Amino acid sequence: MATRFVKPAFGLAGTLLWMSLCPGWIAAQDRMEMVQVAEDVYTMVNSRGSSNSTFVITEEGVLVFDMHIATADQTLAAIRKLTDQKVRYLISSHAAGDHATGAWHFREDKPLYFATKNQVRDLFMYEAGAFERRATSNDPRDAAYKGKELIRPTVGFDGSLTIYLGGLTFQVAAEGYGHSSGDLTVYIPQRRVMLMGDLLNTEVHPGQGEMAGVYFAQVQRWIEVLDRIMQRNLPVDTYIPGHGPVHPGRGIEDLVEQKRYFVVMRDEVAKMIQAGKSLEQIQKEFQVPQEFAHYRRPARLSNFLRLFFNQLIEKGL
Repeated sequence: MATRFVKPAFGLAGTLLWMSLCPGWIAAQDRMEMVQVAEDVYTMVNSRGSSNSTFVITEEGVLVFDMHIATADQTLAAIRKLTDQKVRYLISSHAAGDHATGAWHFREDKPLYFATKNQVRDLFMYEAGAFERRATSNDPRDAAYKGKELIRPTVGFDGSLTIYLGGLTFQVAAEGYGHSSGDLTVYIPQRRVMLMGDLLNTEVHPGQGEMAGVYFAQVQRWIEVLDRIMQRNLPVDTYIPGHGPVHPGRGIEDLVEQKRYFVVMRDEVAKMIQAGKSLEQIQKEFQVPQEFAHYRRPARLSNFLRLFFNQLIEKGL
């Protein structure tokens, strides 16, 4: 289906609930656990800190935010257990494979799929080739891609748009260049929830906005995006992360912690540069500050230290 591009905004239509859904072929690290974040709002949290997926049930249908080809079937299975309503809308936070490749699993419901124009571009300039290689690969690690296809978004937009569905309002905003070249958020005022994608990571070292080996993250811009969101002073009880556990009711403190992580880690790298350390020395000797020592996915650190190093050298951030 051809992608339709639209510019203006327009209308369309803390109890925890844990449920394990684990198809036999999916590796243990891809097991998803369902958390009820608010009334009608559920997040499928990856047990090892990989990408999350959120869905919202209404009397007129379901909206799904973020879907990875390897785990979106678990999201769909959870939806089918809770409602007979069809999936009406899909939204991806950015074009990375673990957030924007799983639309195939929802194809029978024929949902509209929304993404920013930047996402549409990046998805098919960078991710499409990698998806095709995995789909035709004999590597067991690529089994989730076998027989699947990368589904194009059906609506690309600039700026913002509003979706009305089943009495709920979904305010979708393109936040600009931060984690990736096209991050977006979704605010649901009636549920006091904001879906953040990878602009927010909780208890997990963040990724670098990678698509098919191309890295996009800009640390200073990422900080500026977080600042702009916090300055809106929205009545949000829960900001839902793209990676890591959901903290229902913690509110703005999750964003404060994410910003502090960047500032503290950047300053530590800056001190090491000032001491004459090379990138290789920094990657080898860097000690994670105690307040972030519990964060998972430490393997991500090496690439992020390179990001800090290069951007500090280039711009003095």
